[in-house]
Amino acid sequence: MQKEDLVYFRRWFFEYVNRLFSPDSFIQENLELKIEHTERVCENILLLAKSTKISEKECMLAEAIALFHDLGRFEQFIKYKTFRDSESENHAILGVKILNKERVLSRLSGEEENLILKAIEYHNLMEIPENVETCSKLYFFSRLIRDADKIDILRLASEEYAEEGCRNPALELYLPDAQGYSEPIVSEILNNRMAKVGDMKNRNDVKLLRLSWIFDINFPATYSLLKEYGYLEAIMASLPETKETGILRRHFENYLNDIESETRYGNSKT
Repeated sequence: MQKEDLVYFRRWFFEYVNRLFSPDSFIQENLELKIEHTERVCENILLLAKSTKISEKECMLAEAIALFHDLGRFEQFIKYKTFRDSESENHAILGVKILNKERVLSRLSGEEENLILKAIEYHNLMEIPENVETCSKLYFFSRLIRDADKIDILRLASEEYAEEGCRNPALELYLPDAQGYSEPIVSEILNNRMAKVGDMKNRNDVKLLRLSWIFDINFPATYSLLKEYGYLEAIMASLPETKETGILRRHFENYLNDIESETRYGNSKT
């Protein structure tokens, strides 16, 4: 990939999203939200990429992946008014279809085009498919976009929860503001696993699911950024004070302390 390719991709992206302007203020608000999200994920992925000392060309590949990772979200929200894939369609696959239909990546080599498309396809899965070799470029870039994406979603969530009177129901997947927590989600967290979207029953569960993403963080720099920004603490503070909350808070704190110790002594799984 060359610099002019990335310039072309940026120009195409903004021309594309501008074509989708909606007179419906709720739809347009969420389209603009995704534009801002995309820009921040591009910033995040470059921070993470540079922390790994990869080449300038590889940094451009990473930015292209970030630029297009949520491309399908725009048509998804216009058509279904939801960001929940299970109630609409898989936004990653939709984005890949759009890129293929528009032949946006045709100026790249076949290897680069395939890498970008696959990293986009895998970015929202529970885990990267087992058939992807852990030493491959695809595995590296898939982990990179997954971390960069999570950082900004956690940012957005923490800011949303801080503004109690200005909530966007689409970000909470239209779930009710009910008391309690889903037991399967609590169980997954206490076993250091990411919670499942299908187990969410209310807004508290959405918060816990997002917090559970710390069990799928891939780079030490990601943990450092999350600690610096305080997103996890802000989301945790927005949960009601209950016995379960106290247990979960201590579990998260212990897990993060263990990760920090492993990273400090050069024994991190990342």
